[in-house]
Amino acid sequence: MAQPSPAEQPMPAGRAVPADGGDRRRTRKDGPRRRAPAWPAGHRLPLFFALAFAISWMLWPLTLLNPDSSPLVPFGPALAAAITAYLAGGKAELLRLLRQLARWRVAGRWYAGAVGLPCLLVAVSAGLTVSGGAPEPSLGPNPGWFMLLGTFAFTLVAVGLFEELGWRGYALPLLQRDRPALSAALLLGLVWAAWHLPELLSDPTGQRPPLPFLLMVLAQSVLLAWLYNSSGSVPICMVFHAAFNTSGALVFPAMLGPDYLTLWWTVALLHVLAALVVIAVAGPLRLARTLDTHPSNGIT
Repeated sequence: MAQPSPAEQPMPAGRAVPADGGDRRRTRKDGPRRRAPAWPAGHRLPLFFALAFAISWMLWPLTLLNPDSSPLVPFGPALAAAITAYLAGGKAELLRLLRQLARWRVAGRWYAGAVGLPCLLVAVSAGLTVSGGAPEPSLGPNPGWFMLLGTFAFTLVAVGLFEELGWRGYALPLLQRDRPALSAALLLGLVWAAWHLPELLSDPTGQRPPLPFLLMVLAQSVLLAWLYNSSGSVPICMVFHAAFNTSGALVFPAMLGPDYLTLWWTVALLHVLAALVVIAVAGPLRLARTLDTHPSNGIT
């Protein structure tokens, strides 16, 4: 009598057939799907902040050799965000982060606010300082629209993109997952101000007085959180940042002198006033009419 083949042999009692038909070797061969490492996924913010400071500050010691060199690596926050996103969530999270740079299609009023508000704050600060007795600033030869637009475009990338992709595009949504938007904005403002420490300590000209600079950065962090939460756009924050730096580069050096500190305090207090208006209108919980306070992985 012929013996049954192995395929025809009955399964021993008590042994269940695996869901993959018993082909365990195939599962091992294919390998498990890639999972995000546990530590980066659970510590996105500490990892991002540590990388942002480490990358950005790595050139600071070189200022001891050359005081005129820049003490900050400008792309530190953006690179730190990209590294953290990849380590914590793989390619998918990194792509979600980078796709935020394509969100240029927003209502025109946000562009008007992102350009007009910082320029207005700088211009009004200069006007109030002059009205208080400071000499009128000598802006020198008219740089022309081409030069201004070139400066703005350079600043949009070198300052706006390199900083805002990290601060507002990555860190702010994570901070807002378990705290009100105002608290998140102020906490991020403190970190953002501390990130500028090499510029504050290594600048022999004192062009950034520490106390009014800190106050302005905290208020500006609130304004940028409002723009980000309301428009959902990192590019809008980039435009605001570039517009402020461009207008400041035009006006601030022209007012160096005994009234320069007055100018900085005026800029800081006007930023605070603008931030208080935003808080009153948009509300401290969201700093916007609508906001997903629990976005996937902190990236909206």
